[in-house]
Amino acid sequence: MKKIKGRNKNTGPKKKSIRSRVIVLFTLLVLLPIIVVSGVLFYRMDQAVTRRVLREQQEATSRIVNLMEEAGEEASNSLIAVAALQDITQVSALEDTSQLEELLLIVQSASQYISDMFLFVPGGNSIGTLSDSALESTSSEWAAGATEAEGEIYFSEPYTDVVSGATTMAAAVEITQEDGQSSILGVQLDMQSIADIIEDSQIGETGYPFVITEAGYWQFTRDSALAGLNVSDQSIFTEAVNASGEIYNDFNNRSFPIYYERVQEMDLIVYGAVTSEEMAVEQNLFLNSSLRVLLISSVGAIGLAVLIANYLVSITHTLRGALLGIQDGDLKTRINSFKSRKKLAKGNKTQKIKKEKGIQPNGHELHQIGWSFNTAVSAFQVTVKDIQMRAKSVDELAYDLSEITEQTKHATEEVSETIQSIAQASGVQTKDTQNTVTLMEALSENVTRISSNMNEVGRHADETVLALGENDQNMAMVNNTWNDTINSFNHLKGDISTVDERVQDVEKILKAIHTISEQTNLLALNASIEAARAGEAGRGFSVVAEEIRKLAEQSNASSEMIADIIHVIQKDSKDMVKTVDQVLEDSSKQTASLKDVTQTNESISLKIQELAKHISHSLQLTGLVEKDKEEVVNALDSIEASAEENAAGTEQVSANIEEILASMEEFAVSIDQLKDLASGLRESTNQFS
Repeated sequence: MKKIKGRNKNTGPKKKSIRSRVIVLFTLLVLLPIIVVSGVLFYRMDQAVTRRVLREQQEATSRIVNLMEEAGEEASNSLIAVAALQDITQVSALEDTSQLEELLLIVQSASQYISDMFLFVPGGNSIGTLSDSALESTSSEWAAGATEAEGEIYFSEPYTDVVSGATTMAAAVEITQEDGQSSILGVQLDMQSIADIIEDSQIGETGYPFVITEAGYWQFTRDSALAGLNVSDQSIFTEAVNASGEIYNDFNNRSFPIYYERVQEMDLIVYGAVTSEEMAVEQNLFLNSSLRVLLISSVGAIGLAVLIANYLVSITHTLRGALLGIQDGDLKTRINSFKSRKKLAKGNKTQKIKKEKGIQPNGHELHQIGWSFNTAVSAFQVTVKDIQMRAKSVDELAYDLSEITEQTKHATEEVSETIQSIAQASGVQTKDTQNTVTLMEALSENVTRISSNMNEVGRHADETVLALGENDQNMAMVNNTWNDTINSFNHLKGDISTVDERVQDVEKILKAIHTISEQTNLLALNASIEAARAGEAGRGFSVVAEEIRKLAEQSNASSEMIADIIHVIQKDSKDMVKTVDQVLEDSSKQTASLKDVTQTNESISLKIQELAKHISHSLQLTGLVEKDKEEVVNALDSIEASAEENAAGTEQVSANIEEILASMEEFAVSIDQLKDLASGLRESTNQFS
């Protein structure tokens, strides 16, 4: 049944509109490209002005450098030409120097940048276009430098001419006169003309060139406050280290690079710079033009955006009205035109809106949108009718599925109970198998411990056999050493006997010496008696006889001492023989004991070897038991795994049955929901006409 909902469009909350957003968006779309293009043009203008300023700086600086180099070259050529004259070295011998003065005046007049030319003779008469007093007053500027240059041309620092008050600088060279006196040939350059050119030079809108000397003094500048300023410790001077280049400096707030170029011959640095306000005029002109363009574009963009926004709003109103009709269930709603509609109100009832029919399938995009909308609504109308028919069929099918679901649910519950019984039986079987496996594992651990202990005993037996073998070797070594010791004692006994025999021989020799000494003593005594009888003639023989007697007495005393020592040696040798005999007797007993210990060790070694054989046989039997145990455990593990698989399978089947039951319950719920949805769908489609 068709439901019609009346809508009072003058009541309720105020509807939002996209009109303001469209106006802002369209305005931004128009203004953003203008702003971007303005920014790009500003950047390009800045780059162009920078290039132009750099070019003008280089041109102005190079022009001034060329002028100074021309002036320096002119001064150098003039000095070289005049210095080559013969008269220039004979000034002191010349009576008339008028010709030389006239020549210097001609050179000065023919030169563009030379204001004065002179030959300065310290303490003598100078010639040239300057007076002696003027030369004396300015000689401090160039005299010492020219002398130190040793024949080379020297250019002084710029200074003020005392006569004209103009800024000038001198170029001078030392000339040695024929009489050995030193003189200086020099010129004064007309730097005022170059200073005027510098002052008249213009770089960009705010820039100008200036000069700084190699000593660091500011010269030739438009700013009188900077003239003569010492900047030798400032970066504008210290950073200019090359023949030419660019530096950034606080002189112009680092807004533009400052170009510089050196005049090598004159020791000057020429700079070209602009102030930080150089871009102000161009920037202001550009900004004023950009603001005017932006203002005009903004007004035009806003006006055009308002027209477009109103047109879009009228289109959205048409679409909204058609969609509201469909929302109210009127599928006969169609779009006939996108033009504005006139609303007429009469009481509380809305009147029909006069429509202009004009939607064409081959028209512009809006006509195509309207035609597509009408076509879609027509298709939707047909679809709703089909849904209404199918909703009734779905409702009937839902009831049939609900009955089938109940029957399937009861059958599944019976299968679930059977599976649970099988699962319980499998659980009991698995538990018994696990207990058996546990007992076999305990038995296996005991067998393993016995095998480990037997291995330990076998290892100790092997170690004991090895130790006994080492002991036998040590005993054999001791026995051999002991036999060697006995042999040594036997040799010692023989040596002592030999020594005793030699001592007895010495004793015999001592007895012979004693007899000889007694006879010698008697002979000396007889000689003394005969010498006494001879008187004076036998005095010398008496002295010799006395000396022989003394020697005999000393020999007798020495033989007695040796005899005493021999008696002591004989006594000690007898004691040593007794000791050796006792040691040999004890050695025989020790040898017998060593033989008994060796026989005992051999007997123990044989017993342990027999024990090792029995242990090895026991280990073999233990290995067989271990192997059988492993086969039993593997069989039980297979039984347990099968039981666990059966249990897991039954549990899985039980779980699947439970899931099926849950799914059936969910399916039943879904069937109920389907019935509700079918009913709701039928009611929802009934509201469309």
